[in-house]
Amino acid sequence: MFATRARKTQAKRRRAASDDDGADDAPAVVAVAVDAKKKLNTFSTSGAKKAKAAEIMDARLQASTREAVRQTYAGDATYESQIDTEKDRDARALLEKNIKLNADGNDISGTFYQGKAGYKNYVTKKESQAGMNKYTGTQGPIRAQTWARSICRFDYAPDVCKDYKETGFCGFGDSCKFMHDRGDYKSGWQIDKEWDEKERKKKQALAAGLEYNSDGSDDDKYVIKSDDDEGQFACTICRQPFTKAVETLCGHFFCEACALKRYKKTSLCFNCKKQTNGVFNIAKKLREEEKARLEEEAADHNDSDA
Repeated sequence: MFATRARKTQAKRRRAASDDDGADDAPAVVAVAVDAKKKLNTFSTSGAKKAKAAEIMDARLQASTREAVRQTYAGDATYESQIDTEKDRDARALLEKNIKLNADGNDISGTFYQGKAGYKNYVTKKESQAGMNKYTGTQGPIRAQTWARSICRFDYAPDVCKDYKETGFCGFGDSCKFMHDRGDYKSGWQIDKEWDEKERKKKQALAAGLEYNSDGSDDDKYVIKSDDDEGQFACTICRQPFTKAVETLCGHFFCEACALKRYKKTSLCFNCKKQTNGVFNIAKKLREEEKARLEEEAADHNDSDA
């Protein structure tokens, strides 16, 4: 086994000290102390330091590389129309100013000019009257509505009054909110049905050795009727063409069977609720039209059977 010899640190220290004592003639080495980085003292009250701190803060704020998102005004519903006179100088504003001057009791008849609204008004007015000028027309021009919007609506499915279209009568009259249109617009299946009927008659005529003529009764389909034909053309109770039409004292028309059936329940008119007193006169014109219609249907039926 070998014994570990302890190091003689103290001897080294003495020797180093003795070496320093004997080295007086050696050149001295000067170590330059490195100054620490000056930091900003935020607790200082010096004016120069405060200005420098503000510059540093501004530089830090402006050094951001983040892009600012541009904000757009999306208040489309609150846009105002600005094509008229400003609200602070139009006729209504002058009237309100005049009312205020007269209410304050100031001497507006002096030499100090206060504009058009500064004249003495000997007629007492209220601010509520300024808003009523659009109805009375006493003060003009009237302030236009700035919130109005022009709306264009394409009505591809018009709301047609069903009663007026099917019967020619509406109890609401001109105050009905639905359109009173009696125009007959045929559907696709109706046009196809008429075309098939026309082709069938054409084949029958050619088979019989006759020349088919598409003119004739078909011309009446596009004839515009006169105003004399306007009126009730169907019974409002059964909503079907008249059958032995009768007329009430109030001038409304019904089928004879429908009128008598309703009279058993009530004697009031179905359309206007007036008293009929059980009087139902024969509608001669409607019965003539009914007779002509039945004859035409019978002729068409015979042609189809042939």
